[in-house]
Amino acid sequence: MSGEALALAAALAVACSGWAFMFLPDRRGVWPRTWITAGALLATSVVALAALDRLGDVAGPFTVVEVVLGVAVGAAWLVATHVGYALISRLLPSFGDQVEDLYRLGDEDTVARMVGPVVAMGIAEEALFRGVLQGVGGFAVGLAAYAAVQLFERKWALVLAAILGGAVWGALFAWRDGLVAPVVAHVLWTGLLTFVWPLGDRRPPATRRGTAPAAPA
Repeated sequence: MSGEALALAAALAVACSGWAFMFLPDRRGVWPRTWITAGALLATSVVALAALDRLGDVAGPFTVVEVVLGVAVGAAWLVATHVGYALISRLLPSFGDQVEDLYRLGDEDTVARMVGPVVAMGIAEEALFRGVLQGVGGFAVGLAAYAAVQLFERKWALVLAAILGGAVWGALFAWRDGLVAPVVAHVLWTGLLTFVWPLGDRRPPATRRGTAPAAPA
C-alpha cells in the first residue's frame, strides 16, 4: 500500500471511529467525547501529512488576507444557511425537527463548556477532511467522507448540512491552497450558528437559564 493510500485509509478509519464514539453512546458526555475525537482527528492529520511531507504545503500561509477571506465566507454562509433553513423547513417540517433535536445537544451545558469542543472540532475537521482526505484524495473523496460520517447521528438534515458546508469549505481550501481560510470560515460559522444566531426560534445559549454569557477565546 502506498503512503497516500495508507494516509487516506487511516484518516477514514479515525473519522468513522470518532463519529461513532461521539454519537452512538448516550448524549450525556458528548462534549468530553468531542474533545477526544477532535484530538484524534488533529493528531492523525498532522502525522499523515508530515509522513507525506505535505504538512507545510497544506497548512498554507497564515496572513491577514486568509483570515479576512475566512471571515467573509463564514459570514456569507451563515446568512445562506438561515435562508436555506427557512425554505427547507417550510417544505419539509421534519428538517426543522431534526435541527431542533441537534440543538438539544447543548441544552444541559453552559456556553463555557461548549465553546472549546466546538472550536476544536471545527479545526480538526478541516485538518482531516480537507487537509488529508481532500488534499490527498481529491475534492470528491473529502466531501463524500465528510457527509458519510454524519450518518452515525442518523439525521439526514446533518448529512445535507455536511454536503453543502463541506462543498463550501472544500472549494475555499482548493481556492486558497491552504487551511487557514477554511478553518476560520468553519469555526466562525459553527460558533455563530451555535451561540449567537441559531436556526429557528431558539434563543442563543447565553440567554438561556443556567448559562453564562461567554465568547470564543
